[in-house]
Amino acid sequence: MSTSRALPSVRRGLVAGSLVAAIVLAAVGMLLQPEFPDDPSEYVELLAGSASAAVGLQLFLWSQVFWAIGLVGLAHATSHRSPVLAALGAVFSGLGAFGHAAFGGASLVTLGMARYALESGDLDAAQAAFATTQGGDFVPYLLAGLAGTVLGVILVAVALLRSAVVPRWVAIALLAWTVVEFLLPNFLSGAWITYTSLVLGVIAFTGAAVAVLRGGVGAWTTVLEAAPEDKERQDAATSAGAAASA
Repeated sequence: MSTSRALPSVRRGLVAGSLVAAIVLAAVGMLLQPEFPDDPSEYVELLAGSASAAVGLQLFLWSQVFWAIGLVGLAHATSHRSPVLAALGAVFSGLGAFGHAAFGGASLVTLGMARYALESGDLDAAQAAFATTQGGDFVPYLLAGLAGTVLGVILVAVALLRSAVVPRWVAIALLAWTVVEFLLPNFLSGAWITYTSLVLGVIAFTGAAVAVLRGGVGAWTTVLEAAPEDKERQDAATSAGAAASA
């Protein structure tokens, strides 16, 4: 198989794999994080004493790489029928991944300071650092992560509904996941919301990945890569016509 014929399948596989990796890494990372206490001042000490916090934060950070690849790729698959929605969805999804990555990096710094504070006994400094990451200079990144992710997923889901490149239930599941993950916690509380969000996310993103793999490679083929195949088909048709005439 020539490189030009293999590349579309590689791109398709990369997008599908990224969709699964993004939700799995994010889900495991969230499950490994310590539960946020009612008193924010206790979070630093709780974070420092958590053996799984560092692993969870690392997984969350890496999930954003695959998040950007997967959702931008999914938006690209819809661009032939919903070009505007696809472009906006890709931009906001990338912005959301960037904002969350910046916040995740700040959280790793907070984790390092929390451990140092626990060893040195200077919890006030670590608490001040944690408070800084929740506002001030970090507000644009917090907003970018939240708004970018919500708008990106919604726009991509609507583009999927319009383009019909995946089963309709996949797009609906993405919209439902967005509501449960980002809207519902503002009105209700409980661990069931977290687990419902995780289940919906795994179903939606895995369903999207399977649909991408089952779809054709047309969306993942460039014009230059398609040109040789078109020429081969034309040559074959010409040869068949000549043979029939003879």
